[in-house]
Amino acid sequence: PPLQSQRKAGFRPPLQRQRKAGFRPPLQRQRKAGLRPPVQTPKRQKDTPVPEADPRCDHHELGELHVPHAPVAALAGDTDGHAGHGHSHSRTEKRGRLTIVLILTSVFMLVELVAGIYTGSLALMADAGHMLSDVAAQALALLAIWFAAKPPTPGKSYGYYRTEILASLINGVILVGISMFVLYEAARRLASPPEVHAPIMLTVAAVGFCVNLVSMRVLHAVAHDSLNMKAAYLELLGDLLASAGVLIAAAIIFFTHWYLADPVISILIGILILPRTWLLLAECTNILMEGAPRHIDVGQLHTSLLSVAGVLDVHDIHVWTITSGLDAMSGHVCVTRGADAEEVLSNVTKIAQKDYGIQHTTIQIELVNP
Repeated sequence: PPLQSQRKAGFRPPLQRQRKAGFRPPLQRQRKAGLRPPVQTPKRQKDTPVPEADPRCDHHELGELHVPHAPVAALAGDTDGHAGHGHSHSRTEKRGRLTIVLILTSVFMLVELVAGIYTGSLALMADAGHMLSDVAAQALALLAIWFAAKPPTPGKSYGYYRTEILASLINGVILVGISMFVLYEAARRLASPPEVHAPIMLTVAAVGFCVNLVSMRVLHAVAHDSLNMKAAYLELLGDLLASAGVLIAAAIIFFTHWYLADPVISILIGILILPRTWLLLAECTNILMEGAPRHIDVGQLHTSLLSVAGVLDVHDIHVWTITSGLDAMSGHVCVTRGADAEEVLSNVTKIAQKDYGIQHTTIQIELVNP
């Protein structure tokens, strides 16, 4: 007999037949029968603060309106064109400049390491260790540029831009380790400073100073295009100062035979590395933790969006950085019934993009209940 008649008579047909007929049996019986119930929407974590929205907002009537935007690669300013920031340079140019610097740094690092071992100068070896971190940073930066060129995939919709941040984070950790080693070795040598061959130390330090100057000149044009390029440039700046310190120590030893100058300068080099490394690590951590960019005041952004005509409430604003030069924002905008939703959306987007430099925005428009 028909399924409806069976159910009225108290019969329970097989679950498969019930489902084909449009019936939805209890969840437990579905699971026992090996059926997959509808996927439940995951609940928001209890520790996530949720701003209270205006109770008159209808969260479902208009749905989400995604702002049309350029491809992520173009927004990041790390493409073969000149999209994004006006001062951005092509990926090919950055890769070429970074390769030149990597070759210069690698060759001189080996020269300085051999000279440090031969002369017994800890300052030279410390500077070589610092340059080793530069080589690693530059190699990671090249790797990050290569990864960034890979197109987005369904599983990685933003592509591989976070590779740059991971490279900078690894570089910072390496720098901290080298600094600790240099400080330890310098403290050990203070009690009994070994004799150092000053003429070779002086010559190598002078050449190193010139190499760092040339390398900084090569990277200067692209130093502010991304966090990775900025990190590489700061590494060279630190190397330049370290080379100047080694040069001073070599001159002191050459003219006065005061061998304590070598561990003293080494301590200064180790201390010099730590503050900028801390800043770099802090910036990388903030990005990986999806923190708001330091140059964007989220409270002021909220106030600016509320000033748009037709906007009643703004809530659930999230601002984060995908990679250097590419900020993103999502949020809910509650509008009055008589307002033009498309016009409100356009004005909100203009404020986010032009006033705050947020290139990738996703806004959900919500209408006010009468």
